[in-house]
Order: sequence, then C-alpha cells, then structure tokens
Amino acid sequence: MFERIDNTLGIIEKNLASLCLIVTTILAFIQVVNRYLLHFEIMGIGDLALYCYVICLYSSLAFATKEQNHTSVEVFYNRFIKGKITAENIYLLTIKLVVLAIVITFMFPVTRFFLRSIEFPEYATLLRWFNTSWLVYCMFIAFILSIYHLLRQFYLQVFLQK
Repeated sequence: MFERIDNTLGIIEKNLASLCLIVTTILAFIQVVNRYLLHFEIMGIGDLALYCYVICLYSSLAFATKEQNHTSVEVFYNRFIKGKITAENIYLLTIKLVVLAIVITFMFPVTRFFLRSIEFPEYATLLRWFNTSWLVYCMFIAFILSIYHLLRQFYLQVFLQK
C-alpha cells in the first residue's frame, strides 16, 4: 500500500513539476515578446510565471528527494526520446535549429544595442572615466560565439555524425 502511495505521489510531483516548467517557459516567452517586440508589458505575466516556477521548484525538489537524484529539466527527452537513436538525432537537430533561430532573431536587437553603445558610451556614476559599455560588448561577443558554436555543432551532427 505504501509503495502505491509513494508511486502515486511521485507521478503527481513529476507531472506537476513538468507542467509548471512548461507553463513558466511559455509565460516567460510571452513576456519577452510583449516587452521587447511589441513594447507592451503585461504586469501579471511575470508574477504568474514566478508563482508557477516556485511550484515547479518545490515539486521537483520533492520528486528529486523521492528519487534520491538531481532535478532535471529534460523531462520530455528522458521520457520519450532517450535511448532511441533516430529520435535522439532528430530531437537534437531540432533543438539546435530552434536555439539557432532564437539566437539569430535576438542578434538583430543586440547588434543595434552594440552599435549604439559604441556611438554613445555610458560611463559609471562614481568613476566618471570608467566606460560601462563593455557589458554590452561582452553580450555581443557571447551572441557571436553562441552562433558559432551552434553552427559547428549542427555541422558536426549532420555531416560528420558526431
């Protein structure tokens, strides 16, 4: 009887954590689109995403304790794809393409922000000579490196099967 209760609790915890993680991701995406592309922020979405994330955090903490393991955000992968070679390859290629599309999409505003920071440098308040625009430069370089790494990984997986 206790094993049945334990298994039922585990299923509830895992599914609740998965659902809340998915909802949090969707809400965060909606918030980013609203704020940065539509220039319209909906205040409650951020709060709702935070609440869902907290539920996810605590549900996954309980489930990880039950399983005596770490919490993983690869629930979908582990449940449906792991161990199936063709499905793994398709999944990994799809993930890389989606991530690449997202990074390239955000590269346009990052580039504008980068060019603007070169044209109009920002200096620190206390150290008036210290140019704080280096943070923007680092962000731009990180995006360039991310695109490079994603393209390389895509090439290796498609053409060299690594």
